[in-house]
Amino acid sequence: MGTLVIKIIKVFLLLLVSGALIFRAYLWYLEYEKSQKLKAELSYNSEHEWLWHDEYSRIQIRYVDAIGRSILRKVYKSDDHVIYAYKNDDYSLSAVVLFYVPCEPESEIITSQEFASGKPKTLVCNPDGEALSFSVTWSDKSSDKVWNEQLDGFSLRVDFSDWDFTKLDQEITLSKAKPKNIASKPIKQD
Repeated sequence: MGTLVIKIIKVFLLLLVSGALIFRAYLWYLEYEKSQKLKAELSYNSEHEWLWHDEYSRIQIRYVDAIGRSILRKVYKSDDHVIYAYKNDDYSLSAVVLFYVPCEPESEIITSQEFASGKPKTLVCNPDGEALSFSVTWSDKSSDKVWNEQLDGFSLRVDFSDWDFTKLDQEITLSKAKPKNIASKPIKQD
């Protein structure tokens, strides 16, 4: 009878260890799947490396050497478009949306919508024929904007008040630095 109890304990321990290993492998798989999903989101329709600026709000950031500052973006995978936002030298906000649809390369589509000035809103196809773009620039310096567009079947809505533009504003301020003129300093005489 003692050997039966020992065998039962061994089987129980074996099952317990096996169950723990299977559970651990399952947790590892879930973590791996999550990391792959995040990696796919960071590289979505881009050949550049993006980083999380605000992972909770799904805002990404990338420093662009050509312009000497960072830009932000948010991927709306379910709607198959991406919003890019950047700050101009005067701290005003500009944004671009890319709608990922096949289109005639380098063509323009004049929509039925117009800006307040009466100028028509135009969608532009990229050179590869993979996406339509539309861009706006707001004249004031506020970043607290809601961008809402209905462009003949292509729509978007983004609330920029949820985006943190502090880093972009700081980069603009830092870019305005000038060397201090040593000759203009008063010279101490004894």
